Amino acid sequence: MTESGIFLINKPVGITSHDVVYKIKKKFNVKKIGHAGTLDPLATGVMVVLVNQATKISNFLLSSDKTYVVEMQLFTETDSGDKTGIVVKSEPFVKLKKQLVKSVVAKYNGYIYEQYPPIYSAVKVEGKKLYEYARSGQDVEIKPRTVTINQCNLLKFNAKTGIVKLKIACSKGTYIRSLVKDIATDLETIATVISLERTASGSFDLKETKSIEKIQTSDLISMYDGLLKNGQTLIEYHKTIDIIQGKAITLPKQNVPYVFVIDSHKAVLAIYKWVAHNLYNCQRGLWDPEILEKLSEAERDF
Repeated sequence: MTESGIFLINKPVGITSHDVVYKIKKKFNVKKIGHAGTLDPLATGVMVVLVNQATKISNFLLSSDKTYVVEMQLFTETDSGDKTGIVVKSEPFVKLKKQLVKSVVAKYNGYIYEQYPPIYSAVKVEGKKLYEYARSGQDVEIKPRTVTINQCNLLKFNAKTGIVKLKIACSKGTYIRSLVKDIATDLETIATVISLERTASGSFDLKETKSIEKIQTSDLISMYDGLLKNGQTLIEYHKTIDIIQGKAITLPKQNVPYVFVIDSHKAVLAIYKWVAHNLYNCQRGLWDPEILEKLSEAERDF
């Protein structure tokens, strides 16, 4: 496959995000491939897989908000924060009142706070991932990061089993395992994640995804459609060759620092950054080599 674009995959439980990327790479014989947001092996749902030139727009999609449905088991804690880990602590079962659970969950609805990433995560400290410290038994200082919980809604609470089901819409970098731990702390107990599904990544919804087995080349979303759907600014520029040569250009001033320049065929050519007034500098080329074939002979003679 030489086309560039986006595959929306419904990640199955039990495999890593790296596994998903590898399977798509092999299936379509893709040269360059990446993704816009890791999911734990336990998690299922929306994975945004980027192929060829689309790998260069990952940061613009990674920054999008995410939506999850999570089930948490109260009164049990594992080393990893989810049911794949080893149980390190258990507490006697207490039948909590639903109103108490609702009030604690409501606290996180529209909540901005300093969240500590779990020790079993890929966050790097001094060039080493936290889970590598955990596996080697080394101590490490974990620093918090500011996250925003846009919505935190209680979907279901089973007082007999101590299972809480939540729908969470949150900012980039939010760890659901950490949020579950924080909610449990407010309930004066412990908890672990028993199921997790990402139902949206930016404007990409679970309904749009397909399994690794069913996804086809016809399901590839163009960079233009993917960026437009996720609210990025795209501006058509009249002289394609200037973009291919990476020249500075003048564009109408936008209210964002970066814009995506497209041609008259809606091909995304490059990322440009505002410098001053109406001047923009090329930050990264995104055009496929095939774009040269569409240029006139006069344009190609440069």
